[in-house]
Amino acid sequence: MKPLKSYNVCFIGRTGNGKSSLINKLFGTTFATHSLVSCTKELYSVTCMLPPNEHYEAITAYDTPGIGEYSNDSRYWRFYEDAVGKADCIVLVSTFDRTDAPVQRFLRALKESLDPSKEVKFVVALNHIDSTIISDAQGLYEPWNVETNGPSEECLKNIEERTAIIHEKLDNKLLPFEVIPVCAARDYNIEKLKEQILNI
Repeated sequence: MKPLKSYNVCFIGRTGNGKSSLINKLFGTTFATHSLVSCTKELYSVTCMLPPNEHYEAITAYDTPGIGEYSNDSRYWRFYEDAVGKADCIVLVSTFDRTDAPVQRFLRALKESLDPSKEVKFVVALNHIDSTIISDAQGLYEPWNVETNGPSEECLKNIEERTAIIHEKLDNKLLPFEVIPVCAARDYNIEKLKEQILNI
């Protein structure tokens, strides 16, 4: 039997950054999600058929346990190694939360697990951009423009600032990358992220 030619995408990120929700929105999957409790305790994968094309028949998304859920990542390290070793694309899901040190250490260690024989794409999805975690002194910050279903002018400035910080902290830690701001809950920039992942 001819093996299925799949494009493999590994999703990594800190607990609570919305990896599972983002996979569900991108590929129509039904991974368990919860706003307060981590649901991903194992390495999960799902394979979805792609429209006919000359390169791949399907896409396989790997949902990994959250970085930093325990005092170190050794408990899940074999899961990370396995998923990254198969990956054609690695998606780091980040947010406006600027606790980047655990992710920096993680990416440096993860570099050893990359397959040197193949070119792997790396994308940073800046999720939860509608969050009010960043606010002004008066508490008047409105991150979302409901009329355009997009970030407000103030939010766009915060996205630009956060993107610069992500590059400052993570450049040269794993691979070159693009930062794509997204909001899974509001279906914002999901198609753009998918295009970046699939390189189309």
